[in-house]
Amino acid sequence: MRRIIIVVLVTIAAASVAVGQCAKAGKMARGNAAVEGIKRLEVERNKALVAGDVAALDRLYSDDYTSAVGSTFRNKPEVLADLKSGALKLEASSNDETNIRVYGNTAVVTGKSTAKVHDRGADTSGQAYFTRVYVNQNGRWRIVANHSSRITP
Repeated sequence: MRRIIIVVLVTIAAASVAVGQCAKAGKMARGNAAVEGIKRLEVERNKALVAGDVAALDRLYSDDYTSAVGSTFRNKPEVLADLKSGALKLEASSNDETNIRVYGNTAVVTGKSTAKVHDRGADTSGQAYFTRVYVNQNGRWRIVANHSSRITP
């Protein structure tokens, strides 16, 4: 009798874990569309930065976008103006070790970037750890904040 009770309890416990895993997988599946979309936007952002495509970046950045890279803080109009004038020029930009977490209408992207950059006459090329925050505004994911800290060898 005792053996039957133990088997029943183990079966119930295993079933509970299986149901919980299925529920988690369902949540992840619904979030995957957002994650994949943000991955595409990250690639689009890097291409636009290298191409100096101010129109594409204007679409990607929210109106209240802010960026803190190294000791330079810029808002959206400043970033776009510096790219347009050539004060900020990227020759290459790529991301590695990217992690995207979605929390409702907000997503946080972290990772490591490698870029060849000239910023106001200074070569600021190298690797950096970054954090970007996306918000879904009127059905479109837009970047609201960017922070990057250079990795020193």
